[in-house]
Amino acid sequence: MCSRFLKTDMRGCSQPRERKLKIAKMGNKIAVVGQWLLIAIVVILKLRADAIYFLTPDSYHYLHAAQSLLDGKGYHIVFEGRDTFCAIWPVGYSASIAGLAWLTGFSVEISSKIINVLALAGCFGLIYSRFRERAWFISLAFFASSLVQVYANTWSETLFLFFVIGFAAQSTEAMPTKVGGSFWAIGAFLSRYAAVFLAFVLLIQRRWRAALYYLLFVAGYLFFNFSQTKTFTGGHGFWPDEPWLSRVGRGIRGLGEELLFFAVRDWGLKNTALNDSVKWLIYGVALGQLIVVGLIMREFWRWAKGHGIDAYGMTKSSFFRVGVGYLLFTIAIYLTDASIESLYFRRLAPASLLITVGILEWVSLQKVLFERTKWYFVLFFALSIIHSIPK
Repeated sequence: MCSRFLKTDMRGCSQPRERKLKIAKMGNKIAVVGQWLLIAIVVILKLRADAIYFLTPDSYHYLHAAQSLLDGKGYHIVFEGRDTFCAIWPVGYSASIAGLAWLTGFSVEISSKIINVLALAGCFGLIYSRFRERAWFISLAFFASSLVQVYANTWSETLFLFFVIGFAAQSTEAMPTKVGGSFWAIGAFLSRYAAVFLAFVLLIQRRWRAALYYLLFVAGYLFFNFSQTKTFTGGHGFWPDEPWLSRVGRGIRGLGEELLFFAVRDWGLKNTALNDSVKWLIYGVALGQLIVVGLIMREFWRWAKGHGIDAYGMTKSSFFRVGVGYLLFTIAIYLTDASIESLYFRRLAPASLLITVGILEWVSLQKVLFERTKWYFVLFFALSIIHSIPK
């Protein structure tokens, strides 16, 4: 109808289209918020079902340091029977817990869980700001059962993921000389020392000023640690005593387990009291996931026959590249530092998430492949979240 009235005001013709775009945009936002809420609900269910509230020895140190900050005693913990400045872990996670506890009046235990859920919300927000209409699909990566286990624990990894996602979400083409990368890198470093690998990423990207600011901050922080404890990171950095081949073999086994079970792992199987019907449910869900992977691979090969495989296209993703950088750095540290006892899901989670985000980003850009496989990916990760529901 609009083409018959070219000389008339066209605003009326564009209104339905604009309305549809607004509805679609709102739908995408709702989908992403819904994904975050679903994971948050599963985390809460896990916490309610766990007698020790997903607290590990590291967790108690984080909480002790947070309480010490809250009480005005400084960043201190009791380690090996004596009160000491906490150089083993950077201050960021405990400080965020203390800050939230001070603002809300909640205990440090409750505050630590809220920080994780808020950091996860930040991750979803960053993914949405970067990918918009594709965000609902790319955010599926956060549903992996191994990651949900990380979110539930009082560990610094979720906060670390927020800053690393923020670092990777930047458009390096649009801001190659600006210093914004140093903000995200510093936040990541204050969450985990492993973020030092981002200095190499900045240097490779030739973001010299951001790299300089970041390295100066890292050096200043480590020298302050040394002034307090005579160590840079609380005693890390000892060459492993175990045989080289044994350590390499154990590392390969850890990498293999992460590759195979990143989104298929069900922690309920650790419960020896599970009855056989629940175990068979778990095995059935895992089998369903393997079938879905097979269907995805079938569609991939069908698509590749007509389009070819652009493997390099996948590596263009900043998420993929940062994930691989973290993985290589972690492997190098594992092989040279005895304090890194193994390559297991907690330590590999950042690489697994970032690489998965990179893969989903690439799939979302292949229109035909995306249409053929998107619901298979949804089903796979929906099954993965079932692994995380308390049994």
